[in-house]
Amino acid sequence: MTGAPMRTGRNIMPQWSRREMLALSSGALLTACSGGGGSSSSVSVPPPPPPPPPPAGSPSLAELSAGKGMRFGTAINTGTGSTFNDNNYLNLVREECNVAVAENDLKWQAIRPSPDMFTFTGGDALVNFAQTENIGFRGHTLLWEDETRYPSWFDTYDFGADPAMEAERLLTEHISTVGARYQGQIDSWDVVNEAVNPGNGAYRSSPFSRNLGSMEAVLDIAFQTARDTLPNTQLVYNDFMSWGTGNAHRDGVLTLLEGMITRGAPIDALGVQSHIFAGTGNFGGIDEAAWRSFLNDVTSLGLDLVITEFDINDQNLPADIATRDGLIADYTTAYLGLMLEYSQLRDVLCWGLVHRYSWMQNFQPRSDGLQKRSTPFDDSYQPTPMYDAIAAAFEATTARS
Repeated sequence: MTGAPMRTGRNIMPQWSRREMLALSSGALLTACSGGGGSSSSVSVPPPPPPPPPPAGSPSLAELSAGKGMRFGTAINTGTGSTFNDNNYLNLVREECNVAVAENDLKWQAIRPSPDMFTFTGGDALVNFAQTENIGFRGHTLLWEDETRYPSWFDTYDFGADPAMEAERLLTEHISTVGARYQGQIDSWDVVNEAVNPGNGAYRSSPFSRNLGSMEAVLDIAFQTARDTLPNTQLVYNDFMSWGTGNAHRDGVLTLLEGMITRGAPIDALGVQSHIFAGTGNFGGIDEAAWRSFLNDVTSLGLDLVITEFDINDQNLPADIATRDGLIADYTTAYLGLMLEYSQLRDVLCWGLVHRYSWMQNFQPRSDGLQKRSTPFDDSYQPTPMYDAIAAAFEATTARS
């Protein structure tokens, strides 16, 4: 994003700066200012009209991140009631983001309705939007190795007399077709997503791994095909990880990465999804030493890091909005502070900007039925203390060369 964008999608009361609002994040005054406290999580509720523009002089997250040689962004999704059809949401993207990612539109279920058909309508719309707005774009995902995420036609697909050959043909066809369509438009791809079982650290089983004989074969074919098609694109292995990941999951992902490096598979980065579970006390009992050790091991392999899907699961936090928002900001400050110590991290993407659109509303819902406040903006498109914590994290980190 170039220049100073027009800021029309949110309203910050002029008597407080972001830093002052962050300092007040636990007080009732912030609750009145931020709005949206008990609003509905249903995406069917029409969004409010755009609020007046904020006062000049407040740098956006895009500007703050770009000033450090980094990018901040969010997921966007097409379809009825989606973020792409909400002009207020798109205004936030224009104002605050210098990178975006497809939430669902580039997954197999969306673009491969049958073995012999590709549908790119949603993906094209998102990529064209990003190009028009001079926003970078990430692709998610060329292969999701959770079998429940495969298109239904895989249930009866006939791999023929030579299943390995047909599996390789199908996989390479998909990656080369999708990759080539967006060559030069998508600068970073999640090539393979979630190939490791988080419960035990073993590889998952999938139609491709079974027919090709191993998950290692799937990884090598997928990444080599992506490199052949996209020689100048960042190739990422992405997994459901954060500092709350258990030892088995960390070990399994590290084994995957080490194996790929040893075999010469072309990989550039680990995508750390960063869906943060907010517990009680000591940031939910996080083993910071183990997480740092894991990140040290990953970066020592020569790999970069990407925060691909950041949000906060406030399932177990108090109901009071001011208290909850303050704790969410504390989690954001602590987690991003740790992650941004690694110069190999350049991109930080939230998995959505506005509470009402977050997948967290349907994932592990709160027992009190209240809306989760998992994102940097509330349902009135106003920044929350989480927003201020993200801004402060970018301000505090060192510039990337």
